[in-house]
Amino acid sequence: MARKVIETFEVGGFKVEIGPAMSKDGGLVVVARNIRGSGWFPALVDVVLAALSSAPHKAHGFKVRAKLEAGLLALIAGLVMGRRNPNAIAESLALDPLWKLVVGRGFTQRELSRLMEVVARVGEPGLRRALLGSALEGREDLELDMDSSVLELHGTQEWGGYNAHYHTFGYHAGWALDTRSGKIAALWLNEGNANTARGQADQLTWILDQGAPVSMVRFDAGLINPEMLQAMDGRVDRFACRIRPNPALERLANPIEPPGPYPEGSRSYGEIRYAADTWAKDQRVVVKFQAPEGTKGSLALFPERFYFVTSLKEESPSEVVSYYLQRGEAERVFGEFAQTLRPTFRHVEITKNRAWALLVALAHNVPAVLPDLLPKAEKPAKERVEHHSAFLPDSLVFGFHRVLDDITQEVRPLLARVRDLALRVPVELKQAGKELALYLRPDILAPAWFPAMGRN
Repeated sequence: MARKVIETFEVGGFKVEIGPAMSKDGGLVVVARNIRGSGWFPALVDVVLAALSSAPHKAHGFKVRAKLEAGLLALIAGLVMGRRNPNAIAESLALDPLWKLVVGRGFTQRELSRLMEVVARVGEPGLRRALLGSALEGREDLELDMDSSVLELHGTQEWGGYNAHYHTFGYHAGWALDTRSGKIAALWLNEGNANTARGQADQLTWILDQGAPVSMVRFDAGLINPEMLQAMDGRVDRFACRIRPNPALERLANPIEPPGPYPEGSRSYGEIRYAADTWAKDQRVVVKFQAPEGTKGSLALFPERFYFVTSLKEESPSEVVSYYLQRGEAERVFGEFAQTLRPTFRHVEITKNRAWALLVALAHNVPAVLPDLLPKAEKPAKERVEHHSAFLPDSLVFGFHRVLDDITQEVRPLLARVRDLALRVPVELKQAGKELALYLRPDILAPAWFPAMGRN
């Protein structure tokens, strides 16, 4: 079969042939299949339809299930593929035949904006449940890390404010993330200058009220308060959080501090019982004593102290601290979410921006499983320093030695790289009788990525 050529010309000594247009979003097929095949997506459509049936406002034609389903699919899949607003999604639907084929119909920018009006008005409860459902999909329980981060604003929006801690203008967004799956279970917007604990206890209570099994909760110092402890009491067996030092904690820790002086980097652990004035009962508090890092083996006169409140009973103090420190992975994942999806809030009304934030979070969860399906990169062995230190009742033992990792570690691909190399794959549509075939042109750097996703 002769190759179809639209135009031929020469430039710089090369003959250039322009052929038929191709889509660059072959991964849209996998994304749409995963969304349609989920349990949370049809449930979301059901909730929005039920709300529209009793709403007195105009539905702009979205009371028709097929139109509503296609519109929500277009918004979520468009965000996954890197389109950051309804206008960009509508443009892809208008220009790229693959998009219209996968979604099932086209939408103008005006239609998608009206869909956002509908979703903002009646869809937030359904979006919250859909986000939680997407995090639970394929899991028996959730291991939640909870915190807050600033999502930047570049305009005049309700609740927008300057956060002095982050030195950024935006929303102070709270989030709950399942570290094992890398999926966001809850995301909510607070005023830019709101306290980091705003909404945390309410959101955890709501998650538990939905029947979601939560086996563990980790959170930072700013979140520990009576409301959070009450939310977990009798419902979450395992939690660990950091707590800021105060005079009462310091007095309780004084008797268990090991004798000095302390070699740089050495550390020890102990535990106490403590209850703040507002707590209903005392809690186990692990204390970590760590000598500051110095130079050339210098000795420190006073160790730094770090405090961790926990319900863990069987774990040793050092194991409690190690478990708590795993929350750093959740901070990395949420940072990757903000960097990859780059949520933009174009509306003045907070109701619309809340709905948009939940859609963006859903778009993060859809491809979150893909990195586990793809070939992993190998991290080469490297030299590291291992510290071996312990404080004993009557002596101090400290030492270190250099070791070479003999186990090659696998590195999970970042979502941005998955999107660029596995989802943004050039594809040509060809009609053969009644059958439609897609001819893919995988990226030369990762030719096996798309088949790995397509066969799952």
